[in-house]
Amino acid sequence: MSKGFNRFILVCLWIVLAFMYIPIVAIIGMSFNGTAYGMFPYVFTTRWYTTLFTTSNLPAACWLSLKFSFLVALAALVIGTLTSYGLQYYSPRLAKKFNSIMQLPIIIPWLVTSISILLLATFVGMGRSYLTMFLGNLIVVLPYVVLLVNARFMEMDRTPESAARLLGASPARVFWDVTLPGILPGVMAGGIMALIVCFNNFVLQYYLAPVGVNTLPMTVFTRIRSGYQADLNALSAIIVLVAVVVVIIFSRLGYSAGSLFGMSSGSKPKKGE
Repeated sequence: MSKGFNRFILVCLWIVLAFMYIPIVAIIGMSFNGTAYGMFPYVFTTRWYTTLFTTSNLPAACWLSLKFSFLVALAALVIGTLTSYGLQYYSPRLAKKFNSIMQLPIIIPWLVTSISILLLATFVGMGRSYLTMFLGNLIVVLPYVVLLVNARFMEMDRTPESAARLLGASPARVFWDVTLPGILPGVMAGGIMALIVCFNNFVLQYYLAPVGVNTLPMTVFTRIRSGYQADLNALSAIIVLVAVVVVIIFSRLGYSAGSLFGMSSGSKPKKGE
């Protein structure tokens, strides 16, 4: 390739990175800006963080969303992992068809899914409730767990499992001591995806949440419509900080995004390097 084309690709890359990260940096900076409506001149202050933890309703909504998302992700992990494990004993043709069916909740717009679940829940007498919201979010996040864990199964060497069975290990012992450690990156990736998708899923929560219950996405949506909310910037900055800390912890433990989600981080090193 010519040097001019390489420079063009590099410029495009930097533009994309700037488009991705400048808003994040800006919202962190605005969380320390004491000027009304986040305007200039910039006046450093930490009062928005004080407001966030004293008079704001955002922490309670955030805590509710975290608890709810964790329960949904935990249920999706158990069901999805066992489903992927069971698929290994079916024929490849049947497993492929099942995986295709599992992709439908990902492809179908969440608006359609929300309305369909709400109509069904109303028909059976459940209506808008915690159980309806739980089942709706579980339906949406479960395919992520199944597909990620199943992808890990496809890459995993199954020889140790056969060896353990030959040595007399029970099926449960084989699963806990051999299979589960082998698919752990896929399980972790599925759990992370389930937690993130559920935490951010405004559409399902808006349609299925009980009356008077406001998760963080619903609270942010309600408040942002009334104008500039400086404590939202403070909460956003804290969420970004937590996300960065989580990424650093996983990196320290030896788990990169590529190893968790089955993506290559680059060309494989040659032998002897």
